[in-house]
Order: sequence, then C-alpha cells, then structure tokens
Amino acid sequence: RQMGKSSLQVRTIQRLRSEGIACAAIDISEIGNRGVTPEQWYAGLLRILENNFNLSDVVNVRTWWRDRNFLTPVQRLSEFIETVLLANISSNIVIFIDEIDSILALDFPADDFLALIRSCYNKRANNSEFDRLTWALLGVASPADLCREQNASSSTPFNIGKAIELTGFDETEARPLAAGLAELTDNSQEVLKAVLYWTGGQPFLTQKLCKLLFENAPPPAPPCQGGEQESASLCQGGEQDRIQNPQEWVEEVVRLKIVENWESQDVPEHLSTIRDRLFRENQRIVRRLGLYQQILHQVEIVPDGSAEQMELRLSGLIVKCQENLTISNPIYEAVFNKKLIEQKLEKLSPYSEAIKVWLNSNCEDDSQLLRGNDLQSALVWAADKSLRNEDFHFLTASQKLILIDQNQLLHSATLETKKAARDAEKALSEADSAKQKAKQWIGIGSAVLAASLIGAIGFSTLAYQRFKLAQASIEIEQNGSDALLLAVSQKTENSQALSEALLRAIASGKKLKTLVKNQPHLEQYPATRPLLALQVILDKISGKQQIKTSSLPQRKMNWQAHAGAVTSVSFSPDKQILATAGIDDRVRIWNFSGQKLAEWKALQQLVNMVSFSPDGKFLATAGRDGTVKFWNLSGKNIFQLKAIEGSVTSISFSPEGKLFAAAGIDSNAAIFNLPKLSKKILSTVKLSGHNGLVRSVNFSPGGDFLTTLDGKSTVRIWNVSGKLEKTIAVQAIGISFSPAGRQYRFATVTLNGKVGLWNLSEKELVNEFETLHLDAKSISFSPDGERLATVGIDKTVRLWNLAGRLVAQFEFEENVVSVGWSRDGRQIAVAGSNGTVWLRQVEGLAELLKQSCNFLSSQPEYLRRVSTICIGL
Repeated sequence: RQMGKSSLQVRTIQRLRSEGIACAAIDISEIGNRGVTPEQWYAGLLRILENNFNLSDVVNVRTWWRDRNFLTPVQRLSEFIETVLLANISSNIVIFIDEIDSILALDFPADDFLALIRSCYNKRANNSEFDRLTWALLGVASPADLCREQNASSSTPFNIGKAIELTGFDETEARPLAAGLAELTDNSQEVLKAVLYWTGGQPFLTQKLCKLLFENAPPPAPPCQGGEQESASLCQGGEQDRIQNPQEWVEEVVRLKIVENWESQDVPEHLSTIRDRLFRENQRIVRRLGLYQQILHQVEIVPDGSAEQMELRLSGLIVKCQENLTISNPIYEAVFNKKLIEQKLEKLSPYSEAIKVWLNSNCEDDSQLLRGNDLQSALVWAADKSLRNEDFHFLTASQKLILIDQNQLLHSATLETKKAARDAEKALSEADSAKQKAKQWIGIGSAVLAASLIGAIGFSTLAYQRFKLAQASIEIEQNGSDALLLAVSQKTENSQALSEALLRAIASGKKLKTLVKNQPHLEQYPATRPLLALQVILDKISGKQQIKTSSLPQRKMNWQAHAGAVTSVSFSPDKQILATAGIDDRVRIWNFSGQKLAEWKALQQLVNMVSFSPDGKFLATAGRDGTVKFWNLSGKNIFQLKAIEGSVTSISFSPEGKLFAAAGIDSNAAIFNLPKLSKKILSTVKLSGHNGLVRSVNFSPGGDFLTTLDGKSTVRIWNVSGKLEKTIAVQAIGISFSPAGRQYRFATVTLNGKVGLWNLSEKELVNEFETLHLDAKSISFSPDGERLATVGIDKTVRLWNLAGRLVAQFEFEENVVSVGWSRDGRQIAVAGSNGTVWLRQVEGLAELLKQSCNFLSSQPEYLRRVSTICIGL
C-alpha cells in the first residue's frame, strides 16, 4: 500500500498516449464487490472499456450485452475484446487494472477473469491482432493470492507476464523533497538522510515525515540587534540555522508524531493497514508472526517465496536486502516491536507457558510436553494453522510416545492380517486369469463373425447403404441442432417454447435411435446432436420452478460438502459411496443421497486429492505437507508415508493395488511398493527429471507403465521400474486412461481445449479434436471408455464421444475443480470451488427419449401429439 502505484500508472498512461498507444484505466474497487453478481461485474468492465476507448458510436453496449445472454459473462467480455475492441482500435492497446486485489472481496471467484487475461496471451499464437493487446495489473497481492481456487496455481495466468516490484526512494530519487526542507535549514541534505534512515525510503512515509518536519520546525531565531556588540557578533555570519542537530530533530519528531500513540496519529491510515495485515486471523498467523519475530531478532532468513514471507513483504513490513529479509525501516520496528509480537503470540497459543519452559530447557524437560486432553486440544487448535518450527517440534515431541505405542499395536494387527491378504490375493489372481481366457474366446468369435458378414455383403450394396446413412445422419444432426437452437434462443425461456423444442428433439432422437439400432458404441453414432438437445432441454425444464416436473426423475442433486473449495471427489469401486476432500483439510464419505456417512480431519494442512484403493477397502489422501495417508472407511489412519518434499499434487494406485505412485511440486514423483499395505515401505523408485511441479501421475489400466505430467505440460511414460520409455511434448494440461480392455487409449487435453487420443501400446497420436473450452483444466474417461469429460474455466462440464462429438453439456453455479465418474458410468460427481458437490445423472439416448416422452405425456395440450411421436419408444 501507498508505494505510488496509482501515480505511476497516471504518468505511464500519459507517456504511452503521447506515443500513440491507446490506454484504459480500470479501478476494480469502483465496480464494487459485496452483492455484485458476475453479470453486473463483467458488464461494468465492458462499460468502462467502452467509455475509455470512445466506442459508444461503434456499439450499443447495453444491447450488445443482452443479445449474448446465452454466453457466460466472461465469454461475452472475451468476444467484446476480440470483435469490438481489437476490430475498432488500430493502435497498440494497454489495459491497466488498478486495485486488482479487490477481486478477493468478490462474492464469487474471479479466476475466470484471470484466465481470460491468459487466454488473450495464448491467442497470439493464432491471431496476431492479440499482439497489440497488453494487460497491466496493479495491486497488493502475489499472483497466487489472486487465484481463489487452491489448486489453480498449476494453471496460474501469471507465468506469462513480468512482475514489477516497487521499491522505496533512494537518496537521489528523494532529492526533490530537500527543496522544501531548505526553507528550514541549510543542512537540508542531512535532514533528508535522517528522514530516509527512519522511513527506509517508503514513499508515503517519507513524504509524511517531511511534512511533519515542516509543521513542527523550531521557531526562527530572534532578529539581530545591530546596536549591541554581543548580538552583532552573532549576526556576523547571517541568520543562525534553526536546525543545529538534524538527526536528533528528526528522531524527536518521529517519536512524538508517529510512534507514540500511533493509532490516534495515523492519518491518513498507513500503519493501521500494516497492522491489519500482520495480525489477520488465518491459518498462517502463527508462522507469520513467528517469522517476523525471528527477523526482529536479526535471525538470517533467506527469501523462499513462502506464503508467510509474501504476506509480510506485501504488508510492507519486511524487504529483501541482498540475500536476506530485514525490517523495512526503524519506524516499523518501533511500532511493531518485539514485546508486541511476543504478547500476540502468547494470546494465540493455548500452550504458551509450557512451550516457553520447554524451550528454555533446551527441549529436554519432558514434563512440559502435552498429554491427554491437553494434547488433543492443542492439535485441534493447530490443525488449520501453519506453525513456527518451535511449535511443530513441541507438538511432535508431545506425540512421540503415543505414536510409538500406536505403531506397535498397528504393526501387530498388520501381521495378523498377512495370511488373509495372501489368500485374497491368490483368489483374485485366479479370477483374473479366468476373465482373460473368456475375453480371448469372445474376441476370436467376434472376429470370425465379422469376417463372415463382410464377405456376405456386396460392394455396391455397401456403398449405397453408406450413402443413405450419411444422408440420414446429416438430416438428424440438423434437426437436433434446430431443436437446441429453439430452446436456447428464447430469451424468456417460456414453457411452451421449451416444450416445442423438446418435441423436435424427440423426433430427431427417434430417427437416430432407429438409425443406430441400439448400437452400443457411442463413438460410432453418425450423429449426436439429438442427445445434446434432449439433455439440455430437459435440464432447462427441470430448472424452471413454474413447471411441475413430477414426471421427470431427479437428474441432479447437490449438497454443501466442505467449507471452501472441494479439491477432489472419488467413487468407491464396490459400494454406493463417494469420498470428498477439501481445502478445509477434511475428508468426508457420502452415500448417493448426499447423506454424510463419515468425516475426519486429515491433519495434512490441505488435502489435494483423495482416491479409493482398487478393492475399495481403504482410501489414500495427498497432503499439502508432503505426506500421503491411508485410511479405512471409518476414518482410522492405517499408516502414512512421507512421499515427497513439498505438497503432494497427485496419487495413483496400480490396478492390482500392489504399487502406489505420488507426485508433487518438488519436480519429482515416486513409486512405492505396497504389496500388503504394511507400514514398512519395501522399495521406492524415484521418477526425476521433470520441469517444475508434477501435475499428475497415473498408472495404465494394465499396470505395466505409468505417466507423469509436469508443469511444462510434458507427458512422460515410465515403466514400473522407473525407466523413462518415452517423452511426449503435447502441452497437455490433463491426462486420463481409457479402462482396461476398451479402446486401448489414453487421452490428453491442452490448455486451449484440444483433445488428443493416443494408442496405448505404441504411444502414438491416433486422433484429436477441438473442444469448446476457453481454457481447459482436466479430462477424464468414463469407466466404459465411451465418453470423455472435459472441464474448463466456464463452470461447465462437457461430455464427448471418441469421435469428438459433443453428447452432453452440464452447467453449474460454481467453478468446477474436478470430476469423478461412478463405476457404472451412469453418474458424475462434480467438485465446486465454493464447497458444493453435485451428483449428476448421465443418460443414454433411450433414457433421454423415455424421460422426454413421459414429461410431455403429463402435459394435456401435448398428449395427442406425443402419443403419435413416442410410439415404440
């Protein structure tokens, strides 16, 4: 705060405009935050751009905005930039966004807006017009702070720009201030040096102190009396300087007018803003104050970009000086002093006295360690906080004896289960062998049958049938598109219009059903638009309060699952339950009715991912603290391992459950041998050589190899011994395997929404297609391998067949963090950025037709028409 960002922006805009560059200045805080809807917020941005660039003669913004209400607000802003702004402004363009940190106070995440800025940069590769557009963001926040979704940092927009950190005045830059001080003293340069010593060059504080000096200057000396010999001698050198000791004078003014009773003298607010940031109650307050306390005691702290360090640096309290962090200036050190910080820490910690005695004993007085209820209370208090090293060591030492006893009990229990585990493993192996033999005979029979049919069909007949099929497919696709257009183009979305659109969709869907003759493979459908039209229209009908939907089954349900973003959802492979994890560090088990069955605190700072074991008997969680923990379904911690250094971003079980892989932000991944889920890790294989964080790690369906996806969007394929077999530079943002025995493919999706399908054995690209996502985030195969779910920044999940045809589109009220498929593929669970979980039905063509006919049959005015069109469905 108060580093001169806004004045720098004003002067920069003046300079750019003098060079013929078009500029717009948007103060985000002026648009408002609390109570503002996304629609109003983005429309406000659009109106400011129109005014700044004088586009009112080119476009009527109000009408233009309304005509595109079928698009999301961020899509409308994106279209405005491309088709209006760039099309009508021929010069280079710079858009300044001031007070960018104000987006954190919005009632909705503004991650879509940040992703839009990134997309403008990405579009430069295909549209040179975007080379003319530059964004400049000004505010008090690090890039990671602006992305509200905790796992959004992997796709943060800010790895494409340049960070500009404003520093305080040096002596040369502050020299203009000496001119004002020259009215008070001949030693204005010395006074200015003393000012810069106390303020550290902080722009606001430097100017404020100079003003205070001017207002509190000593009175001028009395005029010389020429008639008196003594006075005359004093006046020989001219008027006496009013400031005899600049350093002492400046120090006195600082003490009286800034430091003492500072809260009543802090006008305009400056120190209060720093205080609020320093003492802000969040999970990092203990570690933040502990770090600041160390710096006060002149402990050498090397900058590492941690959240606590960034919070202190953004507050202005500390700065990077050479290779260490230090207090910005003596004024801050005097106001936010050692005693104040010590008192604040003591109030925060429930064990302040005990840890003080323990530390004074060089950590040897075990009588001060916590036990029983005291330890439990301390752990609950510490669970959502980032602690100082001293706190961590104290709590760890308190748990040590208890953990040893628990480990011994767990080890004994594990030994007793070994025999049962071996028997179960043998039975599973025999079952797998039988399945493989059955599949081989089915494959042979299918091949023989196919060859016989091909030989029986004449070439001319086959060619004619293909022509008729293509002709019918085009007609069906067009009819489905017409129905969809009718449904989405109605601004009022009245009931009659939706019913008419549904009738058209049923007609085209019925023709498609006849054409495919219950073809099981969705990839081979010659048209899919009727499926999309039926699903979208039924969703609109289900969402309208004025329509009685008793004839429609429940197609979507949701519940509040976590406080804050839901980071991961996972379906159990053998039960009607699913697990969720969130940034609140909790794991919860639910049934498909949204009823909570179990809940526990993971104590991993934040759970990035949750995954069931292949047999569904336990699950694993990936923690921000670098650990992976294994739990039974009641929430009992079976065991844990320190997987990697830093946050664990992805975990994966091999299909048979004998191997386990983990990856994280330290550029590494590892394979662990867990044949009997014992506490002792038999072997570990590290997968190194990645660029940046490793976004995901996935075992192949056969378990014979695995893939990793790193921060530079490179896919690497490894065998289970840790040998790198192939590197695929596809710029992928997500990867997913098709299930074993189906299609033998894995899929990737790039940031700009391009899906690639790869041969599983040869690892070669066999097909690719474009999606509709502005900025894709993830991709996942359905369990039957027939559908692909893609997620973008537009709060929409889209389903595709393997030919690249859109078969379903589901819209949600929050940004979608992740998607999980139920084991039968008939449902998807969607994790929301504000803590909501949706359970969404995925219907096939026959099911959609049946629901549509049932609904219209319940409407008396459509009964006669439906009885004709729905015959045979």
